Amino acid sequence: MAEVKVRETTEAIVGAVTGTLASSRALLLGRFDDCGRLQYVGRTTTLAQTASSTV
Repeated sequence: MAEVKVRETTEAIVGAVTGTLASSRALLLGRFDDCGRLQYVGRTTTLAQTASSTV
């Protein structure tokens, strides 16, 4: 028996940030549905201070 890790990926659009643009804490992600509306699909984990300053 072997352990196999599965990871699915997809493309998403950054729809919003939590915190401020200068110091964002997380990114809220969305995808367009069949009717062309942006639907929320998830969020990132809390961003490190160095990553949040580059967003």
